[in-house]
Amino acid sequence: MAAAECSKARAAGNTQRNPAMDLAASHPTGKTTPGANVKTADRKIVPEEINVTGQSHKQELIKVPQSISSYSGAELKQLNVTRTTDLLGMTPGLYMTTSSLSPTQESTQLVIRGVGTNAQLEAATGTYVDGVYMPSLNFDVGFMDPQRVDIYKGPQNTLFARNAEAGVVSIVTTPPSEKRIRRAEVGYDSFNTLRTQLYFSGKIARNLYGSILADYSRSDGYIDNRGKSKFPFTDPYFPGENLVAEYGNHINLNRYTGVEQKGGFRTVLRYTPTDNLDIRLIGDYHRDNGNQNGAGPLNSCHCYTVNGDLAYQSNSVDYGAAIVASYTLPYMKLSSITSWREANSDIPLDFVGDARLQNNLQDIYSEQQSKMQEFRIESNGSRRFTWNVGFSAYKDREYTNRFYVLSDLDSPDGTLHSLYSGIWNSQVVSLRRTGYAGYGEVGYAITPRLHLDAGLRYVWEDVSAAGLERYVIPANNVLKSPLSSLGSWASFNTDVPSSHSWGKALPSATLRYDIRRGTSVYLRYAQGYKSGSYQKAPVVPTDVSPVAPEETSTYEMGIKSQVNRRLRLELAGYDIDLKNQQVQSTVVRDGITSNAITNAGASRITGFEASVAWRPIHQFEITANAAYTPSKFLDYVIHPGVGKAPVVRTGSSLPSTPDWTASVRGDYTVPLGPKKSLVFQANFRWVDSTYVGTNATSADPILNIPSWNQLDLKVMYRGEYWSASLYGNNVLNRYIILSKFNTFFAQPAGNYIHDVVAPPANVGFDITANF
Repeated sequence: MAAAECSKARAAGNTQRNPAMDLAASHPTGKTTPGANVKTADRKIVPEEINVTGQSHKQELIKVPQSISSYSGAELKQLNVTRTTDLLGMTPGLYMTTSSLSPTQESTQLVIRGVGTNAQLEAATGTYVDGVYMPSLNFDVGFMDPQRVDIYKGPQNTLFARNAEAGVVSIVTTPPSEKRIRRAEVGYDSFNTLRTQLYFSGKIARNLYGSILADYSRSDGYIDNRGKSKFPFTDPYFPGENLVAEYGNHINLNRYTGVEQKGGFRTVLRYTPTDNLDIRLIGDYHRDNGNQNGAGPLNSCHCYTVNGDLAYQSNSVDYGAAIVASYTLPYMKLSSITSWREANSDIPLDFVGDARLQNNLQDIYSEQQSKMQEFRIESNGSRRFTWNVGFSAYKDREYTNRFYVLSDLDSPDGTLHSLYSGIWNSQVVSLRRTGYAGYGEVGYAITPRLHLDAGLRYVWEDVSAAGLERYVIPANNVLKSPLSSLGSWASFNTDVPSSHSWGKALPSATLRYDIRRGTSVYLRYAQGYKSGSYQKAPVVPTDVSPVAPEETSTYEMGIKSQVNRRLRLELAGYDIDLKNQQVQSTVVRDGITSNAITNAGASRITGFEASVAWRPIHQFEITANAAYTPSKFLDYVIHPGVGKAPVVRTGSSLPSTPDWTASVRGDYTVPLGPKKSLVFQANFRWVDSTYVGTNATSADPILNIPSWNQLDLKVMYRGEYWSASLYGNNVLNRYIILSKFNTFFAQPAGNYIHDVVAPPANVGFDITANF
């Protein structure tokens, strides 16, 4: 199925294991992807199974007591999915959110079932590649030939090293082995996009295997950036002063080419001196530079054109190394993951996006580093009693400099004057996080049909922060004399330190009953937790103070049934209570409109997901799913500032949380020979409307995001040595708005609203050769 529920959590008897250690080479659902090199007559719907490392047999997927959407690598390629955000609308309960500080992909995070709508602080959805945690900055670097991608929904307390309040995206790659692979791929589409990839894998020496995958793409992009970079960049209110060099010295503006480029590599060295010991050394590097949509087109134009007066080149880099090892004993398995990750990005954009207003620049420069160590011990075999225990330790470092110069914000017709014309600002925040977590789970088969699991995680984190804001607003058409942050901060160079620690115990439990072979029901409870943090955009020294942790209690009940050899049904209902939900809004402090992170007292999300896979004949399969995720703030009052009335948001739905999503896909396979086939595919998805913004101030209005739908078509040839496909994405040419960004300083009413848009209609092809 396109989004089958996948068991990576337990083997028979509910044995837990670390998903990063699963080296099984088969599709996790155990089903043949349409178009694979097998005879059509051999493809049948059977109870789905996977081969779980450390277990002596396969476990039926139908018996996993939680909701996990899973995609094989072949399926992702067939769907033209290259990164997680491409799965929006196809995966029940999955959406995205952007920060109110920046709309670019570096400020994007994933929302699962309405949890994780604040994109400024720690991500509620964790992303892992072969068990290695990816920092939230650049988390969606793209899929580099995955074996599968699993999306775990709900808190994951005993499977992964870091907290995962909303869920986890686990990307599993195929490790090098005896099998020799040499593959080249090239593709081209309507945006003058050229994609290339090379992959080599195989045996190097006795018990030593290696692989390397390199890819590169260049594109004109689907955003027509008509801006012109102007150098040197000046603020007319500060003649002769190089503010960029003085306060934004990380920024590199003079590099615009008009071309988006992405490239990187991933290499794995695998050593298996015995049948029981497996050691992998992994290294990777990714670079992405280009427009990255900038602030996006103005909402008023309903187009793909950016008409700002500035055109700059964004630049993002992500790299790291890891050692992943496992040792299997007769009755237990020992695992270790040691990892180091670095990421940095420099994202400049025209803050206003109107050519009539000159020299209005924002740039967010960010760095993240993560060092981690995880150990795990788990039981082996199919015994009635199973267990696993794990421990992780990590150190994170994060640095952000949000720099902007807004030199001309008065309305073009001269009727409205902005308080912020001429402002320059540098907001600097440095965070250091040290964390430890211990976790474990036990499982017991009370009867052959009734299974109980209970788990506990304890996490402790300490966060040290240092913050500083430097700004000057000159005398302009509103101010009679300059206004400076020196009225609050000690100096332009002395930051304010703070630190805080948090700890929390997180229980979980599942109960599963097998009604008959192929049908089971389950009940799951888990507490989720997203640790506290600090403001990313402090305005006054008291802003360098902690934001309280966010907590969830999730109840899930579901049924999974392989009705017969041709039909499979799944249904899950859930109820999520959120406490101290971390939310972003605008407030006014010391007369300055600014961004703030606060806590909503209570929120609730109650919904369901349903999916069906039906193969009426051997050659044709149809899969469909739908999710209903209504949400509500139960206790949320915003205090926008001294002298301003509180804004009551109680009773409102959560932002970036569509009530409904639905998708349907059909695949028809025409066999051309023993190892040849032709596949025709149609994929349709629909996403309900949602919103961003809080209405806390006039600069932060509620911005409605309309519902959208997308239809993709594809025809594929699959042969023994080569394959090719011709596709059309968004063939109905819908204007799809994924999110919106409001430049809240621009104009007294803050009316420069930008769309974060998906690509328009486009066609393309790709060819893959194995040699």
